Amino acid sequence: MPDKKPITNKSSERKISIIENTPAVFEISDDLNVVDTAPIYEIDSKSEVVRWCGLIIHVSERHNVDPRLAMAIMYMETTHGWYEKLYPNMLEKIYSIRKSVLPMNIHYHYWRKMGVTKENLNCPYYNIEFGVILLERIQNRIESPTIKKIASIYNFLGAEKITNYGARVAKLYLSQPWVKKGCA
Repeated sequence: MPDKKPITNKSSERKISIIENTPAVFEISDDLNVVDTAPIYEIDSKSEVVRWCGLIIHVSERHNVDPRLAMAIMYMETTHGWYEKLYPNMLEKIYSIRKSVLPMNIHYHYWRKMGVTKENLNCPYYNIEFGVILLERIQNRIESPTIKKIASIYNFLGAEKITNYGARVAKLYLSQPWVKKGCA
């Protein structure tokens, strides 16, 4: 009989499983109360998906991740996190030191045990590849993974129910707003 994978629902346990790449099951259930509509601060023109389209496809295929999922995550992060580039000095004063880097919005201190640094995340190739690696490891730990479930855990490692973030990413995955701008 094959070994049963441990169920890990705490953020800290999930983080260890991802870092050490050990078998685990991340449980996450549906939530019928989630909202998938765009918030007022989502600015389509700030999306970086078209800029990095080819790289997303290349890296995603290499890691067995649906490129549209990676594109939807990047769209979400760059259209919601645009203010960081507009007011970087103000944010550093408010938050001390910014600890995540776009376009995949990777928190370098949180993932430092995987070799992630602020410097290497400033390279778009590494930033996108690490984001895709996280997506791969999350999807491999969810039984019957869906876009909503993967995205919810990508946004909050301890998510046990689908979140508004996950629902919005799933809607973007289907609508593909980047296609009309030249990325298919």
